[in-house]
Amino acid sequence: MRTPVVYVAGLLALALAAGPARAQGGLGLDLSGDSNTQNNEQSQDSGEGASQDSGSLGLDLSGGTSTGSELQPRFALVGLDTPERAGAAVAKRWMGWLQAVALRTGKVAKAADPAEVRQQLSGDYAAALRCEEASCLSGPADTLDADLLTTARLALEDGGWTLRLWTYNRDRSVVETDVVTGRKPNDSTFIKEAGAVLSKRVTDLARPRSLLKVTCNVSQAVVRVGERTLGVGNIEAKLPPGEVQLIVEADDYTAYTKTLTLVPGETQEVAVRLELNGPSPDGPPSDAVANVKKSRRNSSGGPSIFSRPALYTAVVGLAALGAGVALGMGLQGKAQDANGDGVLDISRKEYLAARQQSAISTALMAGGGALAGGSVLWLLLVPQRTAPVSSSVAPVSNAAGTSGTTALHLVIGGSF
Repeated sequence: MRTPVVYVAGLLALALAAGPARAQGGLGLDLSGDSNTQNNEQSQDSGEGASQDSGSLGLDLSGGTSTGSELQPRFALVGLDTPERAGAAVAKRWMGWLQAVALRTGKVAKAADPAEVRQQLSGDYAAALRCEEASCLSGPADTLDADLLTTARLALEDGGWTLRLWTYNRDRSVVETDVVTGRKPNDSTFIKEAGAVLSKRVTDLARPRSLLKVTCNVSQAVVRVGERTLGVGNIEAKLPPGEVQLIVEADDYTAYTKTLTLVPGETQEVAVRLELNGPSPDGPPSDAVANVKKSRRNSSGGPSIFSRPALYTAVVGLAALGAGVALGMGLQGKAQDANGDGVLDISRKEYLAARQQSAISTALMAGGGALAGGSVLWLLLVPQRTAPVSSSVAPVSNAAGTSGTTALHLVIGGSF
């Protein structure tokens, strides 16, 4: 009968000893004699719950004005570099606490948790974890689409345990550095102070995004803001607030450029209509239309008087008439009676020349007068006729029966 009693007593002792150990292991505590760490762990759990609520509801738990989570900047914690074993033992607690306090600010939305960060960065994760400059953090920030990206290092330095935080601000492409020292890696005061420093840094850097919506009539148009390409066609993009240069371009179209002022937390919509370079393919060129209008104006008023030959024949007739008159007037005064005997003092040769000149003068006056008079009557009595212009477009069919090239025939007629 003693054997069952001994067994029962032994089992009870084991249960009492294992109970606290299981409770301590279940909470993930590594107190190492620190009485304040359990309270810190409980506040960490509550912080994680608050961060989840703030990420989904867009709440500002810091007491400021709340902004919709869809326009909050995105935050990601890359990881914690821990060279010493003592630091590595509490790395998971540090990671959870740092991410929780950053999200508890209500100023940022979670871009990815540490496990997702490691998966998305893949082979670049180790380099990003140990990076301290903007040149090597800009790539991971773009990969994670994170506006704020923090990497940390917990190590034993000359001044004791030191936590270094590097926060990359993608809006300005700069890295902000924070340093916190503590007594030991699992010291609750050390952990709280580090969380407060990161919380303040995130609050200072976080700026609500602006939502830009661009619609364009050309589906293949490329939309850019400064040097950053946002997409093709109609796009929606979350951008940092401030003044930006919007550029929309497409082949064979005139580029569209406009300066915008993006307001934090607000949506701005821009409708862009690109114009084709050169004449529209749906109609004739503008110079062809102008030529048609000009020809219509000329045809409606009839042909000009300067296009009628009668005008020029009248001018020729008048010129001949004038020449005959001038030639006849030149004969006067050549033959004179110097001695007063009633006989002109002229030789036979001079008489024959004057007679010929008189005949030419009479012919010029008669012919020129007749030509000028007839031309004037032609201009006045004969009506001028408009030259008809007709055009016909005839399709040319090929052997297959389909229409080929188009022939344009112009028939121009008229009369002097």
